[in-house]
Amino acid sequence: MGPRTHKERIMLRTKLAALFIIAIGGTAFAAPPPSSGKVDTTEKAGKMGEFFNVLHAVSQWSIALSEMAEKKAKSDLVKDYAKEMATQNTEKDAKLMSVAQKHNIEVAQLDPKTEEGKSLRDRIKAETELLNSLEGDAFDKEYMTLVTNTQQSVINYLDKNKAMAKEPDVKQLLGDMSSAVQKRLKTAQDIMAKIYGDTV
Repeated sequence: MGPRTHKERIMLRTKLAALFIIAIGGTAFAAPPPSSGKVDTTEKAGKMGEFFNVLHAVSQWSIALSEMAEKKAKSDLVKDYAKEMATQNTEKDAKLMSVAQKHNIEVAQLDPKTEEGKSLRDRIKAETELLNSLEGDAFDKEYMTLVTNTQQSVINYLDKNKAMAKEPDVKQLLGDMSSAVQKRLKTAQDIMAKIYGDTV
């Protein structure tokens, strides 16, 4: 190839300069978004991660206990209630996981190193073992007492975190879950009144 003219050399330099600017600019402008996105995800996970972990753990526990109650309960009222509980909690937990995934929140096991995580893990283990050891009327009363107390705590937990949530779909999810638990709590209290009757 022969020597380039002055005009060709200028055009070549202009092209190289343009390519250099695009390359450098592309790198400069492409780099920040992933970085800032990662920080945002980390912040979200830090704020909401533990909250989602607790809700998921409680949902899974409730499903397991409800399936146990379907098999062990003496009263048909308790059996039917447990079946409904298992179905509803499975649906709500799936929705919870969907919202968590949308916001890049990793739902993990409860952290036994935190006070809340250790307390909940210990109670889940102990109360599951207690229910496993009971039969008939004793099982029914203990199961419904546990369900009622836990639902009241879950309502308070949901309402508190709904007030702090910023994302509309998270607020909606927590509101829906709170309403559903309140309805189940009322039903649980009615069943408790029937199975306890005038006994202790």
